[in-house]
Formats: sequence, structure tokens, C-alpha cells
Amino acid sequence: MTETTHLGLPFIEGSQAQKHVTHNEALRMLDALVMLAARDRDLASPPVSPADGDRYIVKAPGAGGFAGKDNQIAVCDGGVWTFYSPQPGWCCYVTDEAALVVYDGSAWQIATGTVLQNLALLGVGTTADATNPLAAKLNNALFAAKTVAEGGDGHLRYKLSKESAGKTLSLLFQDNYSGRAEIGLTGDDCFHFKISPDGVTWSDALVLDGSTGARINLPTTVQADTGMVLTIDLQEGNGVFQATRYANSSNAPVFFGRKARGTRASPAAVQAGDTLIGFRGYGYTGSQFVSGPAGAAFLLLAAENWVDSAAYGTQIQFFTTGNGTTSSAERLRIADSGDLQMGGANTVINASRHPVLRAYTVATLPAASPAGQLIYVSNGSSNRRLAVSDGSAWRFPDGNVVS
Repeated sequence: MTETTHLGLPFIEGSQAQKHVTHNEALRMLDALVMLAARDRDLASPPVSPADGDRYIVKAPGAGGFAGKDNQIAVCDGGVWTFYSPQPGWCCYVTDEAALVVYDGSAWQIATGTVLQNLALLGVGTTADATNPLAAKLNNALFAAKTVAEGGDGHLRYKLSKESAGKTLSLLFQDNYSGRAEIGLTGDDCFHFKISPDGVTWSDALVLDGSTGARINLPTTVQADTGMVLTIDLQEGNGVFQATRYANSSNAPVFFGRKARGTRASPAAVQAGDTLIGFRGYGYTGSQFVSGPAGAAFLLLAAENWVDSAAYGTQIQFFTTGNGTTSSAERLRIADSGDLQMGGANTVINASRHPVLRAYTVATLPAASPAGQLIYVSNGSSNRRLAVSDGSAWRFPDGNVVS
């Protein structure tokens, strides 16, 4: 045997002349291959101005001075390229990648293998530490399901597990490393949506009860600057809203509506006619849902300009839309005084529970149909004020026609 098994270093024969030549050749090979580090592994042809001693891994397919030298170690020695064929298992540090690669017999691969187990720290683009043993600093991340053709089932599911119900399992969203939103199982087995203005004070924006899956706990205040706060579309079923209150008192669930003029930062007193809360019902026409003044409604309004600790007058109005029309009209009103009114501020039963008839003069009598109507004749004689219709004429209680 004239050379070593692994690096192919030439032996010095006992009777060999010029022994120093063989010895120096072996030293050059050792210098080139021991503690192997290459400048680059992405060049298929020689660099323009290599320095003496520079080493490269030839990228396949080699070209020019690197032709036919795929995957070999190219060493610049006195301006001449010397090539060494790697053996399986050789390792090389690639300086421009700061990566350790290993030759597998056909190509150079990052020296990680195909299995990584029980790593203490892993950092991608950043440094992991004891607090964050898995850390990544990047702009995009992609997780794709392994397809059936690749031996998978086409599904992709992330599994996160906490130790017990009292622990937290969540996704925390931060602004410059200060928390602003958090979703997950935070301290119990309910699913929380939490928000924070500063990373210190947190509020539950929405809580889905994990015990039944049927209850939703909303915060005491929901703010929206424009548009609808909540829209619900129900395909089938008997109802949308149900409120239950459990208490050892006569109190029941209450829906509150609040109105202020001005802004949230600088509210102002409501004025007479301002709607405090309203309920409207709309229907579908065959091409659209109607809106605006159509439909049916009842509104709770301010009956006067409100003054702090002095004037809080209110009234309730009911509206319907007549057949063949497109705008609703007020039909019934409960005034601030307690009077029951119809068609505007026209009292039909006052707060003392006395009926109040509509007044007419003899000259302005309405139609007498249908029968059974009652009116007050303002210019009738002293004992002829009440009139009733018989379907064709108005008559006083004595039977005489009003005239």
C-alpha cells in the first residue's frame, strides 16, 4: 500500500529518493483537508481572484476550471487548483453560510440529519434562551398539510396542551413586546378573548363558557364608533335572545338603552325628542330587507331637555306601517304625564283613567260609519254634547240627529 486509507496521504518508501517531496505533498494534503473549512459551496466555476490556500466545494455541475469536479474540495495552491474527492462522512465548515455540512456520498448536506430530538434550545433568525427555548425572528411562516400523495391525510391541526384547568394556554399578541390582545384558556377552561391598552390592565372582551358551550359572557361595555355592534343571522329556530337571571329577589333581566349628545369623551344632555332606545322590525320584500322609516317600532324618547338632577321626562311611542304604504306612522303614545295618546299628542285616556273623546263642531262632524263611534260635540246644547254614530248619522243620547 502506497497511501493512507482515508486521506490518501502518500507513504515514504524505505528506498525512496527525494523523500522530502513525498513528505511535503502529504503535509499539503493535511493542510488542505484537516479542520476543513471552505469559503463557499455555491460556485460551479473558479472565482476570479482566489487567495493562496482558499478552499471551495465545487457546485455541480462544475464548469471551466471546475469541470468534472462536482462536490470535490478545490484548493488554490500557488495559483493552481488542486482537487480532493470527499469520502462519505467528511465534514466541512462553510464560512459564508456559517454552516457545517457533511458529505453523504452523493452531495453535501447541512449537518443536522433527518431527526432532531430533545433539543434544549432552538433559535431561527434569533437567539433562544431559557425563557424562550424556541424562538424565531422572521417575516413569514408557512405550515402546510402533508398531502395524501405524500403519505399524509391532507389535514393540519395544531395541538396545544396545558397541565391543568387553572393554568394558561393562550396566544399573546404584542406591540413592541407589550401585550395588547390574548386568546385562549387563560386560568380556566373557558375560551377568553382579552384586550389591554398597555400590557398591564386586561379586560375580557368575550368569554365562551367551556362547561356547556351554550353560554357567552360579554363585557359590561362594548364600544363601537360606527355601524352595528352585533349582527345575528339565524337560519332556523324559535328565537335568538334569551336572558335568565338567578337572584333571591324580584329583579329580572333588564335591557338598558343609553343616549347622550356630544361625544364619548365629552357627552352632552339629551334634548326633547331624542330617542333613548328603539326597537324596530323589518321584513324582506323579495329583493331586499327594508330599512329606515318602514316596518313597525316602539321608541323610548326624551320628552323634554334633560337637566341634571332636575328634568328627566320621557315618553313611549309605537309605530306601524299601513297596508299598501312604505312609511310607518305613530299610532300610540304614552306621554310623560301618563296620558294614553293616539295619532300624536291626542289623549284618549288620561292619567286619571278617564276617557277623553275627540271634539268636533256640528259643522265638522266626521263620517258616521262605522256605527258605535263616540265623539264630543263642542258646540252642542248643554245636554247635547255626547254623540254616537249609528252607521249613517250622528245622534245625541235622546236619539235626535246632531244638527
